[in-house]
Amino acid sequence: MWNGAIFALQFLTVLPIRKEIAWNAETARWAVRSFPLVGALFGGLLVCQYTLFSEWVSPLFLSFWLLFFSVFFAGGLHADGWMDCSDAYFSYRDIARRQEIMSDSRVGAFAVLSLFFLFGFRLVFMYETLPTLSWQELFFIPFLSRAFMALLLLSAPLAKQTGMAAAFRAHVKKSERWGIGLFLTLAFISFFSLCLLLAMIVFFFAARSFIVKQFGGVTGDALGAFVEGSETYLWFIMWLLHLFVMG
Repeated sequence: MWNGAIFALQFLTVLPIRKEIAWNAETARWAVRSFPLVGALFGGLLVCQYTLFSEWVSPLFLSFWLLFFSVFFAGGLHADGWMDCSDAYFSYRDIARRQEIMSDSRVGAFAVLSLFFLFGFRLVFMYETLPTLSWQELFFIPFLSRAFMALLLLSAPLAKQTGMAAAFRAHVKKSERWGIGLFLTLAFISFFSLCLLLAMIVFFFAARSFIVKQFGGVTGDALGAFVEGSETYLWFIMWLLHLFVMG
């Protein structure tokens, strides 16, 4: 269990954990189970930074800092997945060719443009939402995105039998998704987190269908793109809530 949690931290964050972990079935299972915990850690760090800096810096700078930290903390892993999926999708090729494009290390124009607009819209949603933000909302966004990423890994068909997603699925059974689902009960703490959970469920099924249709199944890049897309989507939901419910 401990090795799996450490591996999840090494894989999903830039925390300087210098420990060699043996890759085996138990490590893989506990690593996937720990994905929501990594999201919870990230959410806790965002709450701490928001609490410390909100009285000292402008909402615009704070929004940009939290956006920067979200990318930096993950080492750009999820942003890279978003860019690879964008290049593949906007190539308008068949699924086999899209999978080849996703494996290509080169960055195309569509990747840059899509990432620019993704982060641009997220920055706007954060800037307009932060003044009335609750700590629960800030905490649950990275938590939900990574918990549902684990569910996506466990429930969606694989696009190919090689790569990161296939390496995890070789040792992790689909029945594990029920254990991951237990973490999601935390989202019922407040009204807004309940709304985020329901919105995330809708996004999960829509994104799962899209990934299977456009890329033939889940890959490591698709999982990264899912995290980035879901976080921007959840910030959009919060913006709508604060605009029409709170406003």
